[in-house]
Amino acid sequence: MKLAPWQIGLLAIAILIGCVLFSTFHTGWKPPQNPNPSEIFKEAKADAAAGKYADALAKHVWFHQNALKYDEGLYGVRLSYALDDWVELGAKYPPALKKLRSIRDGAAEKVRVGKDIREPFNDFESINEALKENNQTKDLFVWLDATNPIAAKEVYDLAQPALIQAKEYKLCGKYIDMAKTFDQILYRYNTAIRVAGDKQVVEQKQALINLAEQSYSEDSATLVALLVLNERMGDANWVADEALKWLNKPELKKELEEAKKGQFPPPPIK
Repeated sequence: MKLAPWQIGLLAIAILIGCVLFSTFHTGWKPPQNPNPSEIFKEAKADAAAGKYADALAKHVWFHQNALKYDEGLYGVRLSYALDDWVELGAKYPPALKKLRSIRDGAAEKVRVGKDIREPFNDFESINEALKENNQTKDLFVWLDATNPIAAKEVYDLAQPALIQAKEYKLCGKYIDMAKTFDQILYRYNTAIRVAGDKQVVEQKQALINLAEQSYSEDSATLVALLVLNERMGDANWVADEALKWLNKPELKKELEEAKKGQFPPPPIK
């Protein structure tokens, strides 16, 4: 029997839905007895590329929930590359995005009811960043500011990028500790430079130095711009002068001059 074009279309849709449902409910993956989180993360990416979407999702969920139990050094990967890959999987496999948002919403609930909120807020903010839903981070911080300013102060540094994106400059001004923030910026810079000095390969060393200088410039200029926008010009000038003592380069000077006009540095290219 020859099918009409519309029947062929319906059949194709039915097959596609069937494949998705089968993939959703028929994953056979279970973590091994002695799991290696780095290997499981790699497998998740490979499974996604191979169309084994349910297995890929199961491994992403396991990695997010368990990786740090085995290797605390994966903290950064867990909240950056792993989430980016998860969102990429979600573009092909909608249940992955549904699950990621569910985990994000669970983290928000922990923030609302818990005492130790920094870790769940970091998860919440990082997932929103990966999903490009930073407004949710802003909204939760606004709620914390209204209901628990002490907790808001604890996580302000995590919320700051979302607050700047939402142009909540005055709210930022409530929580900026100028000296402490610049000390943290300087500490991260000096630590990165020290790590770069330990590298044996010249190309790796220079790449790390470049990254450290870029981050230092961006963070310093951002702090200056926020201070200016909160009418703290004296503090802004102090930060700019201190920043140049540690990295006196034309690029940083230019960014700081723009920051003194209330202009933020451009976001880094990913």
